Amino acid sequence: MTPSGLVAEMSFGFWVALFAKRFDHQLWRVALHRAFEPTPPRSELHRQLEQLRALRNRVAHHEPILKRDLNGDYESLLEVLAMLSPEVSNWVRHHSRVQEVLTTPTPQIMQF
Repeated sequence: MTPSGLVAEMSFGFWVALFAKRFDHQLWRVALHRAFEPTPPRSELHRQLEQLRALRNRVAHHEPILKRDLNGDYESLLEVLAMLSPEVSNWVRHHSRVQEVLTTPTPQIMQF
């Protein structure tokens, strides 16, 4: 197992759990906060990541998501991404079709 292979094998839930309160002193204050600019409150970041994880799981399990605040989910994703890499966040915002799909009237979406 290579280090990059190990990282790739870890679940999204594992990465989100690193930002839980129980790791505040051991991980967040020591190192993890440095990955984000500006540094958000750990609890707020964990809340955002947990909501994105729940969305990811619903999508992966083919569960309904249309009653969620998908615009809010998308903005949260871009916000977290911007704290990690503004360039990548801008790239995603520019190339993503999420806003286009979210503004498509529901009857057209249901045709898929």
